[in-house]
Amino acid sequence: MDTGLRLSKLPFIDCSQAIEILQNIKKNVAFIDVRNRKTYVQQFAFGSVHCSLDRLKFIITDLVPDQETSLIIIGATLSTIPKIISILNKKKFGNYYFIKNNYKAWAKAKLPMWAGEFTLSKAFGEWVEKTGSIRNIYPKELYQLHQKKPDTFLQIDARPKQEYEKFTLPFSKQCSGGELPAYLESNYTDKDIIIHCAGRTRSIVAYQTLLDFNVKNKKFVLNGGTQNWVLNGLERAYKYKSDLAQNKINLIQDMKLAKKIITKFKLPHIKQLSSIVGVHAFSIKSEIIQNKPMKLWKNVNATTLIQNTDKFIASTSTKIYIYSEIPSSAVFAVLWLRRMGYQAIWHIDRPHKKLKKSFCKKEFIDQTYFFSKRHLGKKSDAKKYLNWEHSLIPTLQKWGCRSPWISMKNKNTQEIINPVHKVYQSIKL
Repeated sequence: MDTGLRLSKLPFIDCSQAIEILQNIKKNVAFIDVRNRKTYVQQFAFGSVHCSLDRLKFIITDLVPDQETSLIIIGATLSTIPKIISILNKKKFGNYYFIKNNYKAWAKAKLPMWAGEFTLSKAFGEWVEKTGSIRNIYPKELYQLHQKKPDTFLQIDARPKQEYEKFTLPFSKQCSGGELPAYLESNYTDKDIIIHCAGRTRSIVAYQTLLDFNVKNKKFVLNGGTQNWVLNGLERAYKYKSDLAQNKINLIQDMKLAKKIITKFKLPHIKQLSSIVGVHAFSIKSEIIQNKPMKLWKNVNATTLIQNTDKFIASTSTKIYIYSEIPSSAVFAVLWLRRMGYQAIWHIDRPHKKLKKSFCKKEFIDQTYFFSKRHLGKKSDAKKYLNWEHSLIPTLQKWGCRSPWISMKNKNTQEIINPVHKVYQSIKL
């Protein structure tokens, strides 16, 4: 496409045409917002994934590996459209559209908008609690256990090592949720298990994972995580060092566990692919074992992939292959991605070298703009953030989408629809 064409020749669509594309569950769609991140997190069209112009040429094929995907672009200005078209043409995308009049038109049509960082994943965490069987413990209750019965429980911080070592809670040990089944399978305990994160999502997911993987211990989620701990006037712990890498994993035993779970939830799996053209390919990064060098696929922490999904995946139905040297960690990621409405598949065997997948090596740092001091001890930000999380499911239901994801009680993960399609199917223009 010639970027010097008149405006009348540019690929504009109006809001009603965009909604028709988003409603079609047979279409693989990526909704991309190209504004800067600080503006994006304050308010954005539901389902749109942030990819500002300065990132577009680096990560668009990571976010959308299938060039046949229908791209809907919002937030572009008349001055940036030619640059965006040039990038998309060079990357060989053939189906892309710009929403005419951008957010002015979107707001006038009263179409769904919300705010936040990794909002869809956060809303999904709330859905897990709503449809699961999460048992909470509250900060002052936990504090009393710390004082009176410190040897009666195993307290797990379900965040990755880097976050844990910035701050955590007294008595916490570190193991992100994606490796928790392997850790507990190889390091048996009959103690109660208390799980927390900085807020809610990762601890709720980790708790449900223990149920999914048949862990029988009595278990609790710390309500509101370290944020609620601070809101209750309690002190966090600093300068803790993770000892997770000192633990041993029985990989034979772990493979047996992984196979039990794929049977339990009817999860798709494949031993070895012949091609990875047009698909996502993730290798799960372990914090327990030293990964063998593997630069073929994008390396990511399993819990981070679930927590920050729209940093990695933008399209609604591209296949996603997951490999891990700890089998249960791969199965964890597949199960949760499928519950979120993504077409995830376990790649059982280590990928052949010929299955090389190029991806952006450049790391983009996402500065926190949304209640930015919530983890820095500012109680007003922490309180507002927790209230925001609680508002997400009611907002989806206000838009007419009563069941954006399958219930946690549903063990069949085969019939899934991405929530972006579900929400827009409920919109009448």
